[in-house]
Amino acid sequence: MKRLVIHIGCAKGGSTAIQTGLRLNHEALLRQGVWVPSEDLAPESEVTGVHGDYFQSFVRDRKAMEMPDLREKLETQIAANDAKTVVLSAENLSNPMGFEERLAPLAEHFDVSVVMYVRRQDQFLEAAWQQWEVKRGASLLSWMIKCSGIHGNWLQIVSPWAAVFGDERIVARVYDRQHLVGGDAFLDFCSVLDVEARDLWLPGELNASFTSLFSRVVEGRPYYFDGTHDDAFYASVKELAGDLVLKKPTAPPLFDDEETAEIMARYRKDNERFRQRFLPDWRGPLFPERRREGRAKPSSRDVAAFELELLQLQVYNLHKKLRDATAMRLVAPANGTSRSEDP
Repeated sequence: MKRLVIHIGCAKGGSTAIQTGLRLNHEALLRQGVWVPSEDLAPESEVTGVHGDYFQSFVRDRKAMEMPDLREKLETQIAANDAKTVVLSAENLSNPMGFEERLAPLAEHFDVSVVMYVRRQDQFLEAAWQQWEVKRGASLLSWMIKCSGIHGNWLQIVSPWAAVFGDERIVARVYDRQHLVGGDAFLDFCSVLDVEARDLWLPGELNASFTSLFSRVVEGRPYYFDGTHDDAFYASVKELAGDLVLKKPTAPPLFDDEETAEIMARYRKDNERFRQRFLPDWRGPLFPERRREGRAKPSSRDVAAFELELLQLQVYNLHKKLRDATAMRLVAPANGTSRSEDP
């Protein structure tokens, strides 16, 4: 029986790195017997490592997912590619839309593994707010009051999949560098696939988090964004400000120790149940208490000072780009060399 690996995320758990790795290495993986289908599962389409749109189309178009058709596509192309394993990766599979029930018949024809990556909920909520909710205009406080204890409840997310496929088919991994194989999400996923990763391209860290100071600057300014998936503003700031806006180990936290403890307390019971069911060999709490040694959250004065520094750096780097562009226009090729012209 061929193996079917269904990677369901979860969100902010290294999915981009894993999917980028699948895209960059799909030919090399196939040589090891692992087939990564194209985005729409058609043999002539591009391999992106992401299958979210394929599954979302059934929700968007309100049509039934025809299991015989999906199974036939998978079995036909597995045979054509002489593969022993097929990988499907889509974060939206972890959304409560009943995908697990629609995919259940595949367990009769494949050895199914459902892979999910989980991370500390305080980190997840912080990253989710930065990535999506701040673009809607949600304040950090309102987001935390509304969502802590609910969003990022890994036990609630995985339980429907376990009910359909069985606990033994759930492969749970903790998204934390010290627990990932080689400290890398894609390398870790390769270990789940049981492939040799020595000669593969590693995408490295993607979607780096922003410093809390920058997040506070953006907070309350949704007009910077054209929807939750618009990253044009972030991209322009990173281009002009570089590492200044990226999170560093010494940066002030968004949550102080007391707030972090309160957030994690809301998940403690379900985290322990998750550990017992899906990571029975895990030693100690799933997510131990984390202390920040009393480092304070950024004050309004800190945020104002950072915003001024950010503005100055962007103006200076924009000046350099304009100066360099002007210099390039003043240089014209002549007889295989370059010469400067008077303005």
